[in-house]
Amino acid sequence: MTEHKKIQYPEDFSEKDYQYFRYKLFSDDATKEELEDICMSLAHLPTEEAKKLLEEFKHSERAAEVEWLEVAIEENQFHYLMPENEQEERDFLILKMIGEKDGMIVDLMGECQRHKYRIDKYEIESEALQHLLSENPDLEIDISVLLDLIVIEKNNLEEKEKEIEKIEKIRTRLKDMIKTERLKNLSPMDIKNFHFDGEKL
Repeated sequence: MTEHKKIQYPEDFSEKDYQYFRYKLFSDDATKEELEDICMSLAHLPTEEAKKLLEEFKHSERAAEVEWLEVAIEENQFHYLMPENEQEERDFLILKMIGEKDGMIVDLMGECQRHKYRIDKYEIESEALQHLLSENPDLEIDISVLLDLIVIEKNNLEEKEKEIEKIEKIRTRLKDMIKTERLKNLSPMDIKNFHFDGEKL
């Protein structure tokens, strides 16, 4: 494997440098060592251009010659997304919060499914008991209990659905608050490996 490089400064690279990288990466006469050296440089160059070049090279015929290419892509993604000022840190936190809201919505949707399941089950059992009521009047009590349970489950379901609606509105507002362009179209999953001091892991 080629020598590890430190983080590269974007201002040290011109459009001509990127053109050279592209030429070499997709050239038949580039050596394996040259490919590795360029990929290592791009991995530590936190720019959109470097990110795109690595992604394009990943689908090229010679990509397999750089065995650690996936690691290079992940490392580039890490450096590319790393916040550099207070606004970007704030936007990162917002993206984290959106991920938390997504988790809450998924959990609540699961609870809604459980309430719907119980409602269906109680309604079916109540219908069965109704058919037997003429033969066994004592079943009136059981039917009454089931009807009460159905009301409880429907109220719980409505409560959860309202909570989902509220969280979705908050999530949408949070998304609109992100100002850093490169973070606007990201999914919270894209920054799952980033953690803030004090964040519960």
